[in-house]
Amino acid sequence: MKSHNSFGKIIYWIGFLLFVFGLGTRFGPLDYNSLIPNKSLALIYTCIGLAILLISNFFKKPNNSIIK
Repeated sequence: MKSHNSFGKIIYWIGFLLFVFGLGTRFGPLDYNSLIPNKSLALIYTCIGLAILLISNFFKKPNNSIIK
C-alpha cells in the first residue's frame, strides 16, 4: 500500500470492500445484504473485487532513483 499513488489506494479500497462483502455474503455472517441479495451475485462481487485488487498494483508511485 505504501507504493501506491492516491488513485491506486482508492482502487485498492474499492476492490477490498467488494471482495469482503462478496465473501461475507457467500460464506460468512452477512446472510442478506441490500447490495448483494443472493449467493451467486456474491461470487461475482468476490471475483470483481479480486480483479480490482490486482489491477491496483499497476498504479504505483514513480521511482525517481538514479542508477549509477
